[in-house]
Amino acid sequence: MPASPPVTIMILNYQRRDMLRRVVTSALQQDYPHLDILVVDNASTDGSVALVQQAFPQVRVLALKENIGCAARNEGVAAAHGEIIITIDNDVLLSTPQDVQSVVTLFAAHPDVACIDFQIRDESGALCTRDWCHPRDWRQFSHETFLTAYVLEGASAIRRQAFEHVGGYWAPLFLGHEGHDLAYRLLGAGLNILYTPCVHVTHLVSPTARPSSRIYYTFTRNAIWVSLRNHRPVAALQAIVKYMSLMAFSSARAGQWSSYLRGVRDGLQGVPQALATRSPLTPAAYRHLRHIRRFEPGVVAKILRHWRERPI
Repeated sequence: MPASPPVTIMILNYQRRDMLRRVVTSALQQDYPHLDILVVDNASTDGSVALVQQAFPQVRVLALKENIGCAARNEGVAAAHGEIIITIDNDVLLSTPQDVQSVVTLFAAHPDVACIDFQIRDESGALCTRDWCHPRDWRQFSHETFLTAYVLEGASAIRRQAFEHVGGYWAPLFLGHEGHDLAYRLLGAGLNILYTPCVHVTHLVSPTARPSSRIYYTFTRNAIWVSLRNHRPVAALQAIVKYMSLMAFSSARAGQWSSYLRGVRDGLQGVPQALATRSPLTPAAYRHLRHIRRFEPGVVAKILRHWRERPI
């Protein structure tokens, strides 16, 4: 990798025109010589595309004709100019002008790492515990750098070559667990994912905001598909039981039981599609995954965390 490889900051947007202005501004403040900024718009109708084109003419826009969910990131990577793709959502701000350079430095220091997950903070500067998805207790490990088993779709950086090698995001998921799915594919290819607090971003959405019913539905449905696509039979069953337990608890607590049941129904109906694209982790990849997860809290601890901190 050259000392200053080309980098693309890819911002995925849907219907958040006002927030998008702040996010693009944070990207433009980066102090890096070979930077490409690309907004991928998932068919917004709120004037987002016009805003970027008029207020930020130096920023490229990929305006999709329909909302295709996580697959929009695949389109963005295909259109990107960078060897490294920094992907942020339309409610995520980069924090310092040196963030891109920090990402490049980390990749250079870790040639086995395909993806770097950023630390997510709220606007007060506190850790967003509701966004913590890593297999370690945030109270002990949030300020450490370690290997993880999840791709933070809206707050991470990935090597373009690795992303394309594993096929990017699986389009049928649309929304929910696509980061898990991509992470399994990367780990299966012998690549690593790194969490670091050295690059931290700000999540603008209120921590008290409640997810829509669609989230409970898609997260339940997709947990079945992702487990079947990436695990061998026994491990897939264990993963499904684990995720179904967590989602049942979260859905019941939020009054979204019908959404949960629809997710289970459609997840089961989509089993043939998931199995047709199945590529289970090898024994060596499983051993590596178990090592990464050696500090992971148990299901009971996760349920208690859901109870205390967030509705999902």
